[in-house]
Amino acid sequence: MDMNKKIEELSDAQHKLLLIIGKPGSGKSKLIREYSQETGVPIVDLDKIFTHTPSEQLMHEMKNFLSTYHQKVLLLDNKKILYAKNNKIDLLAFLKELSEDITVVATWNGTIEDGQLFHFCKDAPEDLIYSVSQGDFKYILC
Repeated sequence: MDMNKKIEELSDAQHKLLLIIGKPGSGKSKLIREYSQETGVPIVDLDKIFTHTPSEQLMHEMKNFLSTYHQKVLLLDNKKILYAKNNKIDLLAFLKELSEDITVVATWNGTIEDGQLFHFCKDAPEDLIYSVSQGDFKYILC
C-alpha cells in the first residue's frame, strides 16, 4: 500500500483525512510508524500532549498546537483522550475539522461494513458508527 499516493490524492480535498482502519493487531500502528520513519514526520501522541486539557478545549488547544507544528502531515496514533467516557467529542468530526488545515493520517480501530465505518474502543461507552457514503475521507484497510 502506497501511503504517499493516498496522501497526494488528498491535496485538493476539503478534508485531507486518511484513516488507517483495522482491528487490533492488524498492523495499523506498524504502517504509520513505517511512514514516520521513511518521511521523518513524527507521530503525535494526543494522550501525552493534552492529558489535562478539558474536552471542550481540545479543538482550540489543537489549533494552537498546529500553529507551531512545521510539518505538512499530522500523524495520529494514540487518541484515547478523544473518546474517553466523559468526553463529548465526535471523533470523526474532530479529525475532519483538523484535516481542513493540514493533512491528517490517523489510525482507526474498527472496520467498514455495509457502507458504515465502525470505531471500536474499550474505553468508550459504545462503538461509534459513521456513514462512509459522503466520501469526505480516504482510507487504507489493514
